Amino acid sequence: MLKKIQIIFFMVVLFVVTLNPSFAATDAQIQAGNKLRTLKILSGYEDGSLRLDNNITRAEIATILVRVLGYENTIIIGMEEQKFKDVKDNHWASNNIKKAAKLGLITGYPDGSFKPNQDITYAELLAMMVRITKQDKNLEGAWPYNYINRGRQLGIVQDENIHFNQKVTRGVVAELLWNTLLVKIK
Repeated sequence: MLKKIQIIFFMVVLFVVTLNPSFAATDAQIQAGNKLRTLKILSGYEDGSLRLDNNITRAEIATILVRVLGYENTIIIGMEEQKFKDVKDNHWASNNIKKAAKLGLITGYPDGSFKPNQDITYAELLAMMVRITKQDKNLEGAWPYNYINRGRQLGIVQDENIHFNQKVTRGVVAELLWNTLLVKIK
């Protein structure tokens, strides 16, 4: 009986890992994460790890975007006008959320919310990366394919099998952000 339970457990784990390729960080994600940590763009946790296999929230990505553009310790004129009904002034990322929104990198929802603790999807992340490059004008096609196509054109993403509604990990963010920085350098 115990052996049967072990086999079932192994098969379930194998099934989950096969369905979710972002379950463990890839070598490219680890390398990108370490480079971004060196540049002080990606922060680690108390234990020193980057936890690249963890999902990332909208508040966290807003903070990273502001940091990568060098606005973390800067006041942006008009950022105080960026109000979201679910982001209080004492929220740890409030200023960075306002800055990222004012810079046009990330938007709220039609109901006036931002959903700072919600995990972001691949499509949302890719749209933010394209916006950083300022190559988001005159996009053709419907959301999210317009951003996915532009991301491919720019070399931010090479993956042909994009699951645009899939939640992304910190590792995916690290890899796409690193690719985006390389696009900006070109």
